[in-house]
Amino acid sequence: MMNMPSAASRIDLLIYAHDGRGLGHASRGVAVGAAVRRLFPELKVLFLSGCRQTAALIGPVPLDWIKLPAYENVIVKGTPRARVGNTNLKNSYLVKSRTRLIQAIMAEYRPRCVLVDHEAPGKRAELVASIESTPDTSWILGLRGVIGRVEDVWSREALCLFKKHYRALFWYGDETVLGCETLRTIENRYGVQPFITGYVSRLKEILFWTAPTARTDRPNAGTIAVSWNSPAATSVLAGLQQALAGMGDQYGPWRIFTNNGKDLFKDLPFCRVEELSSRYLFTLLNSKTALVYGGYNSITDILCAKVPSLVLLRDVADREQEDHLAKLAASGKAAMLVLSETEVSADRLQAALEKLLFTAWPQNSRLNLDGAENAAKKIVEYL
Repeated sequence: MMNMPSAASRIDLLIYAHDGRGLGHASRGVAVGAAVRRLFPELKVLFLSGCRQTAALIGPVPLDWIKLPAYENVIVKGTPRARVGNTNLKNSYLVKSRTRLIQAIMAEYRPRCVLVDHEAPGKRAELVASIESTPDTSWILGLRGVIGRVEDVWSREALCLFKKHYRALFWYGDETVLGCETLRTIENRYGVQPFITGYVSRLKEILFWTAPTARTDRPNAGTIAVSWNSPAATSVLAGLQQALAGMGDQYGPWRIFTNNGKDLFKDLPFCRVEELSSRYLFTLLNSKTALVYGGYNSITDILCAKVPSLVLLRDVADREQEDHLAKLAASGKAAMLVLSETEVSADRLQAALEKLLFTAWPQNSRLNLDGAENAAKKIVEYL
């Protein structure tokens, strides 16, 4: 018979973030984990995800993590669809195997608290068996500022599971920007008053674990991040090459982070292209403008870096990014221009980037970006 771990070997906090189509879930979890390690270094913390970019997201933070086999999604007519991932396992088996792996991890470490991002049952309900078999674990759900039309968040099954087994709900938003509509919806559906953390910024936490990076007197013209591998993203890069060629080197160097279309910029000596890495954050801090996609992770990066930015919207049906960016723009607290990736052209890109280059830099941010720290302190209250 297997011996159960002692109280001394029981971890205090397990942070679960499923791997979706972007990095927002993992980014929020890493940020909260980093804040716990910073504020309460004596606590035992693990991060759990299938997100293959997790190591890059963690960077210098002393946060250990466990990698699950990854899910893969593809966008079909604006809707995410599951596809076979790099394991080449059928999705039905991958769900079963991940469910069993999570159960084994829970049995081994018996976490006192588990923080779950976005979906109470976990991706494809892979947490349900573990939730129902751990009565001495406190389960906490964290929801992003604008949730969107995500069935798995609002489903009857998710709500019933939350009400039966979860102890608390965090809202990773700033009500002075996003208003109270989402908060009221959460309260009505989940039957609890959410704890408002503020925006969870991974960049803000990463800066605590690195040497100070001062603003330079000669910043880059801009930092560009295009992480998606899709026909629309390829079209964006082609339009961007034409826009930067039209602008020339008069504004300074451009740093482009992408794993696709690198050869497009080989004839532009003022453009440096490299693969996405942790260097992106520090380049962003010293750039007069940025071009990013509109996910939670990228938005909190540019808000923390205080960089006027051009934000691209992906063509997805849940409208989360579109609604979020509309509220941010209306608040007047963020200097950004927004374009749909389907509306991108070289002329539009050039006009937008040149307008942003003449915007005040760095911006004076008035947003609540203390979400990771506030969530960490609240978790410790439950511990």
